[in-house]
Amino acid sequence: MPGKRPIVTSAKLIACCTLASRITGLVRDMLLLQTYSLAWIADAWNYAFQFPNLFRRLLGEGALAAAFVPAFTRVLEAEGRAAAWRLLARTLGLLAAALTTLIVVLELVVAAVWLLLAPDDPAQAAARELLLALTALMLPFMFTICTVALLASVLNCVGSFVPGALTPIVLNLFMIAGIVWLGPALGPQPRVQIFGVAIAVLVAGVVQILILLPVLRAHDVRLGIDWNLRDPNLRTLLRQLGPVLIGQGLLVLSPFLDTQICVFLTRLHNQPAERTILGLPVPYALEEGALTALTNATRLYQFPLGVVAVSLGVAALPALTRLVTRDDWPAWRRELLRATRLSTFVGMLAGAMMIAAAEPIVRMLFEYRRFGPEHTLRVAHVVRCYGLGMWAFCAHHLVLRGFYSLGDVRTPLKISCALMPVNLAISLVLVWFDPIREAAFAISASLTATASVLIGLMLLTRRSGTRLVDLELLSALVRMLVAAALAALAARLVLPSLEGLPIGSRIAGRIITAFAALGCGSAAYLLAAWLLRLPEPALLLRLRSGPDEHGSA
Repeated sequence: MPGKRPIVTSAKLIACCTLASRITGLVRDMLLLQTYSLAWIADAWNYAFQFPNLFRRLLGEGALAAAFVPAFTRVLEAEGRAAAWRLLARTLGLLAAALTTLIVVLELVVAAVWLLLAPDDPAQAAARELLLALTALMLPFMFTICTVALLASVLNCVGSFVPGALTPIVLNLFMIAGIVWLGPALGPQPRVQIFGVAIAVLVAGVVQILILLPVLRAHDVRLGIDWNLRDPNLRTLLRQLGPVLIGQGLLVLSPFLDTQICVFLTRLHNQPAERTILGLPVPYALEEGALTALTNATRLYQFPLGVVAVSLGVAALPALTRLVTRDDWPAWRRELLRATRLSTFVGMLAGAMMIAAAEPIVRMLFEYRRFGPEHTLRVAHVVRCYGLGMWAFCAHHLVLRGFYSLGDVRTPLKISCALMPVNLAISLVLVWFDPIREAAFAISASLTATASVLIGLMLLTRRSGTRLVDLELLSALVRMLVAAALAALAARLVLPSLEGLPIGSRIAGRIITAFAALGCGSAAYLLAAWLLRLPEPALLLRLRSGPDEHGSA
């Protein structure tokens, strides 16, 4: 069977592809903000686009992939390719039926909301119509984006990581075309142009599938749709899928509820300062553009998250599952700790830079045309709050893969159930404070992610029977934290000296300022890590697997 290269080597391939997709994603976000700014049109777009993203995380690369990859890997290892192709065909049939039903139901719900909710005034009616129309148009994208995620998981299982990691680039390029070409071709009004972006997304989903099909054929993967549910391997998959689906659903439910709260508490331009709910006046906590500020801050923290943590997680799950199948627990522990520590190491650096250099980063990327200095301050505030939990966001992906490789889907579910109301309560309390506002959602996410990682490591130790949290790990985390603090200090100290530089071009000045702060901070971090004898810098910089690739972390 292919795909037996070490986790870190595979993760580096995925990370390179993911880096390219994140760069095109940044270009897409820059164009969106420059075109629509922090206005309701951008809020409505981000609200509509969350639905396919929600179910991609849930049914595509989330619950279904988490249950499918271990099951498919075990069948491929134990029963051969023919049995694995049957499982794939029946999984595709199940996914097609579930998504079709779900899309029809959601379209009916959107239509019902459209008909039943009477507008309070013309401005609210127009805002609601834009939001609901975009949501209805984007729902069919759920089908293609989830299918792409499943097919990419199959390629990962047979050792081909690159094609699936490149498909987001296709989506980003189509969205860019929608912003700069198709949208303006529909008319001069931004409310009309945004539908050009939605149409481009729908086309991109089909193109992504068409790109993966020849790659699957090249790896001799037999595709088809089979509606037979009597396959014992499929029944095992379904038994695993249920708890994972609930657990992942709770994980994605928190950001989904954050979005609903954010939109519900957002005051549109020229609206009254409060709204009436059940006869009681409720003040608006947020201003127009809050959801867009939150969304773009989220995408900034997801840049390093996707390049490193998600890449490591994608590469780790099949490898960890194989080690569990062989009862090689020492190797399982080494690989899990190696990947988790490496992910945390990068997360610490990313978090330190997000806290220390949020404004220069946001200004360099977004502050053009309709996006002004006041918008930079709003987005940067949220970015800093996400930076507090960046290490936990990165580590969480590997902790989850550790549970899934054991076939344990219930423990992450229990952790999610316990922390979801905590996350919601923190957001609802903090959102009313003037210095915090939309950053409340970033603070709550950081706190609950930290709690989830700590609880998960302790329970994973008990579940696996191996000692994961020990003095060596705690010492490494403390040293990473010291290095991160020094990195943030270095970045902050260099910023004042950059502001007075005689640079003619505004864009060049912003680029130099942001990259000088990031460069000084990163250099300080790597130097401190080397002085503190952390092995992660050498592991990151190593281009090829050495003889100790499977050695101790």
